[in-house]
Amino acid sequence: MSVTIDDGGLVRFARELASTPSVSGTEGVAVEATAAELRRLGFDEVVVDRVGNCVGILDGGEGPRVLIDGHIDTIPLHSEERWTVDPFGGEVRAGRLYGLGICDQKASIAAAAHGLAAARAAGELGGPVALVASVNEEDVEGAALASAVERFGPTWAVTTEPSDTRLCIGQRGRAKVEVNVTGRACHAGHAREGVNAAEALAALVGAVRELDHPRHPRLGRRDITCIDVMSWPNPSVSTVPGRALARFDCRFVPGETPETLLATIGEAAGRAWADWSEPPSVEVALTEAGFSTWTGEPFSRVEFEPAWWTEEESPLVRGAVAALARAGLDPTPTHYSFCTNGSYLAGVAGIPTIGFGVGEEHMAHQVDEYVTLDSLRAGAAGFAALAAELSGLSAQA
Repeated sequence: MSVTIDDGGLVRFARELASTPSVSGTEGVAVEATAAELRRLGFDEVVVDRVGNCVGILDGGEGPRVLIDGHIDTIPLHSEERWTVDPFGGEVRAGRLYGLGICDQKASIAAAAHGLAAARAAGELGGPVALVASVNEEDVEGAALASAVERFGPTWAVTTEPSDTRLCIGQRGRAKVEVNVTGRACHAGHAREGVNAAEALAALVGAVRELDHPRHPRLGRRDITCIDVMSWPNPSVSTVPGRALARFDCRFVPGETPETLLATIGEAAGRAWADWSEPPSVEVALTEAGFSTWTGEPFSRVEFEPAWWTEEESPLVRGAVAALARAGLDPTPTHYSFCTNGSYLAGVAGIPTIGFGVGEEHMAHQVDEYVTLDSLRAGAAGFAALAAELSGLSAQA
């Protein structure tokens, strides 16, 4: 396979995206810039859907339909005083391109756009390939992407979260669970007349820490981490708290469901209060996330994003390994440590999915976020190879 990447155009577009703020819900300018670049690159169809995603399609023939997704939204700027470069300057220093969201994951969008265009120009595509610059991933993975996926109907999918241009074939799932404990408030001078919700919650958090978690041979073990604790009245004035709340971040392995996860925490509560003469009451539920996209489209859904794993012997992974090897990249399968839109693609929509992206995963959400220009260029070559291989791949390969 021989493709020619427009190196100057690739770097220019990546710098343009790095210079364009696009916090979740405000991605309009970055989306329109992406649409303009895809049109300039000759994509056959470029649309901005009602949700606000930019979708560019190359009509490569009658082969499998390949969808490549990169979210264009970013987290809000944090720790501004610690940045040593302008987070929106698109600055290149010593072979590194800096900017908020450039690793997570604007560089991958730029690399995919130019890689796909080069593959089509070389006549390498065997079927339709769609590139989606999706919105609001940082709010809830996959919620805003779903409309673009349903419209295109892919055979295979690629999420472009940063992977250091390595092949990723899975990730743990993510959920946020809220636990409300109700005791009975009373004067702190007569503490035994009440049921202390804060102490009950502390015992529950301790019981969750002691859980025996299931493991996956590659993804590792489940983790359930307490991330918020509150009690009422607050501040307390000589009052035993009658209500307390905790939120848990749950990272789980394939096979977990909302029901099994909630039951696990509920059972931990039972053990924590087994010797209480009057245990409190407890409610355990998934948290609700709500947001609106930059076009005004509203979303509301519980926070449960499935784990996923694509077997190494599957046609998709074998094809991706072959493609990356031909591109001179390390084809050894690995996996993500964080959650991605793959939770929707593979875990909800049931589409065979892999991950491949520009930049190192640990640089996501970091001060002085960057990607190397070498990774950007390698990513473009990798996306060209993946598009060519997967759009000509048989599901029985």
